[in-house]
Order: sequence, then structure tokens, then C-alpha cells
Amino acid sequence: MADTGDFAAILEQQHLERSLAAARQPVPVGEPGECQRCGDDSPRLVNGWCAPCRDAEPRRVRRV
Repeated sequence: MADTGDFAAILEQQHLERSLAAARQPVPVGEPGECQRCGDDSPRLVNGWCAPCRDAEPRRVRRV
């Protein structure tokens, strides 16, 4: 019969496996240019967006 320590060890192993899998995701190639969303120049755009625009937190879009 499994006890709390066994369940904790299993949970820890599953967490480690998920973390390692997430760390192995490929990093998309970027290119310099002007962000399509905010209009700022950036040394690395991915799919046309700069890092702040790709972040989860919304960024205020510059008005032109």
C-alpha cells in the first residue's frame, strides 16, 4: 500500500518530467525590425512582434 511519501515521490517525478519537456521547446528564430503591434524598433521580432508584445501582460499600443 502506498503512503504519502510514495505519492509525493511520484508527484515530484511527474513535475520534473513536465519541467524538462517544457525546457526543451525550440526557441523561434527572430529578426530585427519594427514591431507590427506597437511600432517600436526591436533587435528581435518573432512573427512580427517584439518581446513586450508577446508577453502575457498587455502593453499599451503606441498611437501614430
